Amino acid sequence: MLRLYPAAYRRAHGGEIAATYRESTAGEPLGSRLREGAGLAAHAMRMRMGLGPATRASRVLALAYPFALAVSAAACGLHLARWYAALVSSPTPLRVQLRVDLSGAWGALLVSSLIGFVGAASALTGRWRAGVPLAVAGLLSFAGAAVVSGPAFGDPVVTPAAFALTAAVVLACPPDRRLEATAAGRAGMAGAVIALVVVPRAAIDAHAVPWVSTDYGCWPVLVLAATGVALTWRSGTRGGLELGVMALVSPPLLAHACATAWGETTAVLWSAAPLAAAAVIAPLTGHLARTGRTIL
Repeated sequence: MLRLYPAAYRRAHGGEIAATYRESTAGEPLGSRLREGAGLAAHAMRMRMGLGPATRASRVLALAYPFALAVSAAACGLHLARWYAALVSSPTPLRVQLRVDLSGAWGALLVSSLIGFVGAASALTGRWRAGVPLAVAGLLSFAGAAVVSGPAFGDPVVTPAAFALTAAVVLACPPDRRLEATAAGRAGMAGAVIALVVVPRAAIDAHAVPWVSTDYGCWPVLVLAATGVALTWRSGTRGGLELGVMALVSPPLLAHACATAWGETTAVLWSAAPLAAAAVIAPLTGHLARTGRTIL
C-alpha cells in the first residue's frame, strides 16, 4: 500500500504511516484491517493526484462533497419512487410483483438504489465512516447493473459513467474535510436538493399532479441550477465556482434526463434552459449580495 504513495511523500512519511497502520490494526479482525487498508489506499491515491487537504482542488471537492451525496440520494430516490408508484398502481397482486421485481435486473436496481440512498443520507448527517462506503457501493453497483441490464437502468454507457464519476467525487474529498463540508448549512441545502428533486417527481409518478404527465428530467436540472445560484448568493462571488461544482455533481441527474427525454428535442431544450439561465443569473446574484453587504 505504501507503494501507492508518491515516492517523495513515501520517503518522508512512509515509516510513520506504516507504524500508525500497524498500531491501529494490531489484534483487529480482518474486516477492520481491510477497512483501514482501504482508507490508506484512498489517501495514497489522493496524494498521488494532488488532492491534499490544503490544495485548491480539495477545497473544490469539499464544496462538491455534500451536493454529490445529495445528487446520489436524489438519483437513487427517483428510481425507488418510480418503482413504488408502479407497484401501487399495478393491478397485479403485491406478492407476485415483489417476486418479479426483487429478482434479476430490477432486484439489482432496487437494492443498489436503496443502499445508495441510505448511504448518502447517512454521510450527510455526519456518519461518513459508514455512509460514504455505502453510498459509493450503491452507486458502483448501480453502474455495474446498468451495463448489463439494458434500458431499465438508462443508457448502458452514459448512466454507468455518470454514477461512477459521482462516486469518484465523493471518494476524492479528503476525510478531514468531510465534516467541514457538511457544516455551515450545506448539509441543509443538500437535504433540500434531495427533497425538491424526489418529492415533486414522486407526485408526478403517482398522478397527483393531473396537468403534468412527466417532467422529462427538466425539474432535477432546474433544482441544481437554482442551488448554484443560492450558493453564489451566500458566497457573494461571481458564481463560477458554485456553478462549476453543480456541473461536477450533475451527471446522474443529467443521465436520467437524457434517458427520459431521448428523442424529445423540446424536452432537451427545456433541460438546457435552466443551465443557461443560471449562467446569467448567478453573476448578478453575487453582485447584488456583495453590494448589499457593502451597504450594511
